[in-house]
Amino acid sequence: MKHAFTSWAILAVLLCAALPAHAEWVRRITDGIMGTRITVEVWAEDADKGNQAIDAVLDEMRHIDETMSTYKPTSEVSQVNAKAADGPMHISKELFDLLTTASQYSEITDGAFDITYASVGYLYDFRKHIRPDDAQIAQALPAINYRHVILDPGNQTVRFSQKGVRIDLGGIAKGYSVDCGIDVLKRLGYTRAYVGAGGTAASSATVSASRGWSGSGIR
Repeated sequence: MKHAFTSWAILAVLLCAALPAHAEWVRRITDGIMGTRITVEVWAEDADKGNQAIDAVLDEMRHIDETMSTYKPTSEVSQVNAKAADGPMHISKELFDLLTTASQYSEITDGAFDITYASVGYLYDFRKHIRPDDAQIAQALPAINYRHVILDPGNQTVRFSQKGVRIDLGGIAKGYSVDCGIDVLKRLGYTRAYVGAGGTAASSATVSASRGWSGSGIR
């Protein structure tokens, strides 16, 4: 009888061990990265590890913001805007690849998508109700042409073909950051997740659907 009881006790322990661990959605909303609201959710069996995974996503997004923001004078994009008209400028592979993607979108849309819209766009400050006059716009307009951004894959450089050209990756940077966030979570082993930045979002089940990054930069 004692042997039978012991056998049943062992079986009960094994069955409990075989049951799936309790999991839950771990969610965080953060404002201020890339000038928008970031939402990250992961389906995690361990809430602490889930929060660590969210930290990793937000760190990646902060890195992209620090690299791509035109509002930060030290960002790589700001440095490109300041120097690329003077000659070829070596840039990171990440930025080079994103500029290549932007160029491809411009070709596909016959210039309707164009990151050089910033050549005029930077003259506006909607928060301060500042708008350029017609003469300023006319002077800056010739700099809007994606073909002014010349990429050299062999040397991983970018240069602008004329003075006055400026770029802004706001049209694709948020979508890119969302995809990078999902990739971070997948590398950490999370198969059910959601990452949103403003109006751009992706889940781990539909990450490929977000590759058509959309946003500003459309003429």
